[in-house]
Amino acid sequence: MLATDFKKLFKNKYNIFSFDKNDLNITDFDNIQKVVNYIKPDIILNFAAYTKVDDAEDIWRMINYNVNTLWVYNLSKISNRFWVDFITISTDYVFDGTKEKWYNENDKKNPINQYWVAKHLGEELAKKENKNSIIIRTSWLYWWWKDYKNFVNTMLSLWKKLDSLKVVNDQFWNPTYTVDLSNAIWKIIDNIENHRWKIFHFSNETKWNWITWYEFAKEIFSIAWIKIDLQACASDEFPTRAQRPKYSKLINNSDIKLRNWKEWLKEYLNSL
Repeated sequence: MLATDFKKLFKNKYNIFSFDKNDLNITDFDNIQKVVNYIKPDIILNFAAYTKVDDAEDIWRMINYNVNTLWVYNLSKISNRFWVDFITISTDYVFDGTKEKWYNENDKKNPINQYWVAKHLGEELAKKENKNSIIIRTSWLYWWWKDYKNFVNTMLSLWKKLDSLKVVNDQFWNPTYTVDLSNAIWKIIDNIENHRWKIFHFSNETKWNWITWYEFAKEIFSIAWIKIDLQACASDEFPTRAQRPKYSKLINNSDIKLRNWKEWLKEYLNSL
């Protein structure tokens, strides 16, 4: 999602070399090193991620660690070897969700499931292998493509099938539009001398620095002028294999700000 929007927005500004899982074996250190040596990039951006949180608990645990830990380790080590700037994307889920107020960039991490442990280790190894690594934590990414599975599209799809809908109202977080995050990353690159080694928290602004899934759904239906019997419920009604944090609100203390979430949501729905 993020890579697609970043390429679309900045293909005329940067000479971008992009690779998917079919082009580059993330566990093959020597091959990655050869590619970097051949291209000689100024910056390596890591937009790859394994995000199936529940599957990471068991059947896809190894892939989770290969992508979210080993891949980051390889890129940070190689970027340091070639004196290349390195930016990697992480998650709000490195925190345990017990802090009712928002999380700052330097708050203590405490991951509580396999996905979060893998992302936490990726951050630690990035800093260990390349002290200038830039880590960007974000939360709940949403993409413009109408056929892609995300919360907005799921709500619109369920509305066509159901007369009433229950949505969780006790998990607090911020959504992030990939276009806005791409622009924030561009601002970091454009002034990278002042941003090396830092950790950033980027998500769209909300009134109290958080919303719930229920509030998100309510706003979707309001903007789209959709009438549906929408009911708030507790997360216990939708049990999952991986434990989710109750609070994963990120505070952005940098001078790079993202738009208010309702602005981009209107833009997103208009594009559909």
